[in-house]
Amino acid sequence: MNRPEMLNAPKRRSALLVVGSVLLIAAAVLILLDAVRSMFMFTVEVKGDSMRETLYGGERVGAGGEYEGGDLIYALYGEGSSGAVRFRAERGDIVILDTTDNPGYAGNGGSVFSGQTIVKRLIAVEGDSVKCEGGVVYLREAGGEYRALDEPYACNMGSDYRFDEITLGEGEIFFLGDNRAVSQDAQELAAAGCPMFREEDILGVVPSWAVAVKQISTGWESVRGFFSSLFNPNI
Repeated sequence: MNRPEMLNAPKRRSALLVVGSVLLIAAAVLILLDAVRSMFMFTVEVKGDSMRETLYGGERVGAGGEYEGGDLIYALYGEGSSGAVRFRAERGDIVILDTTDNPGYAGNGGSVFSGQTIVKRLIAVEGDSVKCEGGVVYLREAGGEYRALDEPYACNMGSDYRFDEITLGEGEIFFLGDNRAVSQDAQELAAAGCPMFREEDILGVVPSWAVAVKQISTGWESVRGFFSSLFNPNI
C-alpha cells in the first residue's frame, strides 16, 4: 500500500529545514572568517612580470594596457598600513610597497615605477649593505661580512647582471623582483638619484603559506568578488 502523500510532506519539510539550516550556518561561518581575515590581512592582485616565476602577474591587455588575470594573494598588514594588527617584514619576505611618497614614482614626475603599489622581495634593511657581481647578490648585514645570498626564487639573472654597493640608512629598505631581467628595483632608485624606500612604505607582508595557496586564494577571491558584485553593483 502506498504511503499517503500528506504523510510524506512533513519529511520533505524537515529535510528542507535541515538543508537550509546547514547553508545558513555555513554562510555565518564564512562571514565570521572573512571578518577575522580582514583584521589581519588583505587581498592583492599581482600585476606585471617582476615576480615571475613565484607569482603570476597576468597578461597585458592591448598595447601598453593594464595587466589582468594575475594571482590574487593574501598579505598581512605591514608597518605602513592602517591595519589594526601590523606585521614586520624580514629579509627574504615578499612585500607590498606603496610607491606614491617616493620621487621615483611616475605620479611624482619620476621614471622608475609606474604603479602606485608594487610587489617585490625584501633583500636588505637599515644598516645593511648590498651589491651584485656576476649575477650573484651579496649581502652584508650590519656589523657582519659579505655573503652570497641563496636565492632559489630568482630567475633570468645572467652573469652580466650587477649593481654597485648600496648601504642603507636608518629606516631604509632594499628590494628586488624575483624576475631580475625585467624588474624595476631599488638599485634603479639610486641610479636615478632618488632616495630608498622606507619601512613605512611596506603596506603588506606575503607569508610563505599565502604563496603556497595562491591558486586557492585566486579562485576563492574571484568567486567572492563575483557574488559581492551581485549584491553591490558599484564594486
